[in-house]
Amino acid sequence: MTDENRSLIAKLLVPVGTLYLVSLALQPPPARWVGLGCLAVVVPLLVARALGTVAGIGPWADGEAD
Repeated sequence: MTDENRSLIAKLLVPVGTLYLVSLALQPPPARWVGLGCLAVVVPLLVARALGTVAGIGPWADGEAD
């Protein structure tokens, strides 16, 4: 597998995984509870990643550390 493919897979892993968890959360129980439980863990990480990318806050910030 080339580096380009790995990069594409790495970029798609988060959105595709999140969409899968949302689809689980929309299913009847017990899959709903699994999806909601996983989303309760993943959503704060997604918010932190977004803040790091957009605002430069936290471990996902692209800037140099002081």
